[in-house]
Amino acid sequence: MIKLLIVDDDMWIREGLRRNIRWEQAGIEVAGTAADGEEALELIKELHPDLVLTDIQMPFLDGLQLAERINEEYAGTKVVFLTGYDDFSYAKQALRLQASDYILKYEDNEVILNAAAAAASALLAEKREADKSRKSQTLIQNKFFAELLEGCANPEWARREMNHLGIAAPEACYQVAVIQPEDNRRFARPGAGDNAELLLFSIHNICSELQSEEFPYRYPAVYNNRVNLLFNLPGSEEDDGAGERLMVHLEEIRRTLEECLKLEVSIGLGGRRIGIEHISASYGEALGAAQLKPIIGRAGVFVSGEIRHSQNSHHSLLKEMEQYIRQHFHEEELNLTAIAAHVHISPAYASTLFKKYKGMNFSEYLVQLRMDKAAELLSATDCKSYEVSEQVGYRNPQYFSVLFKKYFGKSPSEYRKDRQQC
Repeated sequence: MIKLLIVDDDMWIREGLRRNIRWEQAGIEVAGTAADGEEALELIKELHPDLVLTDIQMPFLDGLQLAERINEEYAGTKVVFLTGYDDFSYAKQALRLQASDYILKYEDNEVILNAAAAAASALLAEKREADKSRKSQTLIQNKFFAELLEGCANPEWARREMNHLGIAAPEACYQVAVIQPEDNRRFARPGAGDNAELLLFSIHNICSELQSEEFPYRYPAVYNNRVNLLFNLPGSEEDDGAGERLMVHLEEIRRTLEECLKLEVSIGLGGRRIGIEHISASYGEALGAAQLKPIIGRAGVFVSGEIRHSQNSHHSLLKEMEQYIRQHFHEEELNLTAIAAHVHISPAYASTLFKKYKGMNFSEYLVQLRMDKAAELLSATDCKSYEVSEQVGYRNPQYFSVLFKKYFGKSPSEYRKDRQQC
């Protein structure tokens, strides 16, 4: 239904228009009425009508001023003017304001209905054309990105196409993320086209809403029954800390998609690549990483390094992680995300490895390491308890003392005294 707002300062005329015209015959629903232009603007903001039928002469804000505001702020809303005066000057202003029609308010109800119906018909036609144009543009963009993802042999052509499509992409690093719904195969079956298209459209829209200033997508492209995000990052292929932040951003996207769509989603992230012609390499890695849920055991954000590590021994990877932890355990902000980013895997995968091979989670491992180091410092140095606390990553000495006593069964001072007596 087309939503209509009726605006007139005369209550009898306003209510007569609402009640006495059979709007539903033309597919029109009266969403509300207003007594003047100012009230109308408040209702337009709330109701988002498609069509406004307004008197011209009203207090506070007249119909012509209202139409100007509508043109400025609500470009898709059509206006039909009503007036009690057959005045040519009003007709000229109505034309200038691109009004759909200009009619006398005392015309037969049928005339008023026909004018509103004609405006509604024009509005629907415009929406269909805009939708067709938008779909056509989306198809063109998706086709272009499909060629980039599969391998672009001519970077110059790709740059020209990006410029033609209005996609700003300065020459720097590219990185691809692949978003895969966990029941993707179900949507790929014959006859599931509408469901698949709706699902991917929903993912596409949510991703567009969640763009961050640091990681803007060049375009969230729908291709190969997945939504693919192409990031254009400053810097080089070396990780400058952005990798960790990008993982956090993708995890936010993944959780939002699961909450909104009630559907498990995995995201695969390829490596950084310099040059448009190498986007396909990042895409291939991202595609492979998105398939890692059976190995990891749960949906998550997976990165390309996990493909290699899942095929080789995990012990060298754990050794590298442990080495990093031993070098940084004194940093209070040390977390699993930072460690995972250092070895180019996801936090979910890192957590899985800790539990599987260490028999504990990361936080337990870190506390154990810090407590052992604290005990070592208390035994071998004259450092005060608060100094030991800082050296093992706790800025709050009271919190450190509580943890230490929980771990060793005695306070730091008691522990030092007992060690000195040995």
